Amino acid sequence: MESPDEAEELVREGEEALEEGEYEAALESFERALKEDPDHWGAALDRCEALHLLWRTEEALTAVQALRPPGDEEDDADRADLEARILEAAGEFTAADVLFEEAWTLDPEDFPKPVRTATDDFRKILDDVLRGLPKKIRDVVAKIPVTVEPKPTPAMADQASHITPEILGLFVGTSIGEKVGAPSGFPDAVLLFQRNLERTGKSRAEVSKEIRITLLHEYGHYLGFEEEDMDRLGLA
Repeated sequence: MESPDEAEELVREGEEALEEGEYEAALESFERALKEDPDHWGAALDRCEALHLLWRTEEALTAVQALRPPGDEEDDADRADLEARILEAAGEFTAADVLFEEAWTLDPEDFPKPVRTATDDFRKILDDVLRGLPKKIRDVVAKIPVTVEPKPTPAMADQASHITPEILGLFVGTSIGEKVGAPSGFPDAVLLFQRNLERTGKSRAEVSKEIRITLLHEYGHYLGFEEEDMDRLGLA
């Protein structure tokens, strides 16, 4: 049997795989760690996270709801937040907000309440952001519409493996550089995911800033920027 230190190493490897977007490898590491240390709270939470990011939503929800903090400790804010995010992926928004509130109660500093907005209010924030974009991007916006959706869906993920329930925005269609050679067959559009963006800041101003970064990132994809370009421009 592996030692506790080796189980910790498996968790570390799994968390690195999560960071790299290698969710299957991450899940394998967490499950190996749990075989060696079934009571490892971090591995158990991370396993649920990996299932969530793999769109194994029902399995992730069952697993996270079965978790109980050790001993007489109160519930963990990380666990409550994770359950809330999985519920969101399942389309259970009201139940999710109850759990986000619980996470905030347990740890208000690290788990602020989402900045919830009505659809019209979110669109107003978006319109303010659009007016403040550089002219080159505004010219692109005139051709490529912005659509707001509550959350990404498994159907979207079927089109591209990098799409997780947590993404903030998505460009669909064909970038300028690919239009001659390989059109995608999808109409060009930028999608913003309102409920995910509402969790990116503690205030409307912070959410507005993230909307701007996300828009620039997704329109950058249309213009043919590589991820390295995004990093250099601060749009990753």
